[in-house]
Amino acid sequence: MTLRYRTLMTITAVGLGLALGWGLGVQPIHAQDAKAPEKKWQGKDGGQEEFQLAQAMDKATDPKAKIEALDKWKAAFPQSDYDDIRQEQYLFAYQGAKMNRQAFDKALEILKTKPNHFYSLQAIVALVSGLMPVQPADLDNASRISMYIMDNADTAFAAANKPPTITDAQWPAIKPAMKSAAHQAYLYAITARKDQPRAETELRAYLKKDPTQATTSYTLAGAILAQNKEHPEKQPVALYHFARAAAYTGPGALPADAQKQALDYITKTYTAYHGSSQGLQELLATAKTNPFPPDGFTIDSVSQIAAQKAQQQAALDAANPILAFWRDIVREPLQKDGDTYFENMKGALLPGEAGKAKGFEKFKAKLISMDPPNKPKTLVLALEKPDVADVTLKFDMPLAGNMEPGAILEFEGQPSSYTKEPFMVTFDVDMELKQLVGWTGTNPKVTPRGAKGGASKGAAAKGKAATKAKQ
Repeated sequence: MTLRYRTLMTITAVGLGLALGWGLGVQPIHAQDAKAPEKKWQGKDGGQEEFQLAQAMDKATDPKAKIEALDKWKAAFPQSDYDDIRQEQYLFAYQGAKMNRQAFDKALEILKTKPNHFYSLQAIVALVSGLMPVQPADLDNASRISMYIMDNADTAFAAANKPPTITDAQWPAIKPAMKSAAHQAYLYAITARKDQPRAETELRAYLKKDPTQATTSYTLAGAILAQNKEHPEKQPVALYHFARAAAYTGPGALPADAQKQALDYITKTYTAYHGSSQGLQELLATAKTNPFPPDGFTIDSVSQIAAQKAQQQAALDAANPILAFWRDIVREPLQKDGDTYFENMKGALLPGEAGKAKGFEKFKAKLISMDPPNKPKTLVLALEKPDVADVTLKFDMPLAGNMEPGAILEFEGQPSSYTKEPFMVTFDVDMELKQLVGWTGTNPKVTPRGAKGGASKGAAAKGKAATKAKQ
């Protein structure tokens, strides 16, 4: 079967600044002061021309006007000592104008020389999901930089890297927020490639590094599930990681509403895959404390369970072909098609040639009762289940004597009638054709009157009576 999943998480890095109370940096450019002699304004007029271009950019309030001013500045002084500030202002202006592609590329450019530039790191994780269209290189860059943020957060967000526009009070909250945003951007970059085997490999590796991230488990489950057509054998592992996302409650767990959605999803899909909810609670308990399934982990699918049952039934049928024949040729067809089927079966010798093809010539059944109790013309037997009567045998001539119930008899005969409830098939059985085997009842011997031995006993009795009268 094909399972589908619905994404629970949304890339929220774009809103990171608003959540923390800060936004795009605004760093006005001022004339050179005595403390920064290394930076000089360029130009034959002692730097006044470049300074004025920078001031014009600084005064522009509309993002597009700021971009135009930056372009003029760059065209006039491409090698400015203030190029680092100019690059940063380009980044802010592009973001303000919602020019995501230009802002993303500018952030990458800045990070080549300033790997811990805060606003560029923030731009990468915030903008990658808004690139239209996103390119493979964009996803690779976003994945790489997001991983850098997660693996080097202490370095990236050290006090020395705090921008002037963020206060000392705000800065401690930046690191965990950026790690969370980087994690979401990383998951987006991996899944947006549409390369599920690669996504599975990378997500598995990341989950080993940080097994607390339930969103990683959930995304990994989706990547595995997406390979269902080529690798249906991976579905149990996908279900395990969905269960992990639904059951895990420690640091990095899904929010309560998302966790409930995940639980609803795994409950529905597990039941559809397995055919019942049996084993689901055990799965959730294991996944809650273990980010990866144990060696040899599997979940039997509906088709696998059916195949196992069919295999078991085939073994049972091979061991007892009589019961299989009765079920398939007699009981189930009669219960399903009733009179229509019986019309074709009535009067035919059963089990007959069809039984011989299965390796037996007569049915075997347990004697339940006789009618009459002595010299019966009717026997009631249990064939399919012990002590559940389902066969009646009728004879033209009474059988000899009787037998104790519980005896095993073999028979063949011609069906003459049936009932669905309770299920019963009546057969006409011919003793002359030896269609009943195993009947051992005999009639008691009767000594004819006057036969040898009988007269002497009578004379003796009379003699005893006469002697008694004389006395």
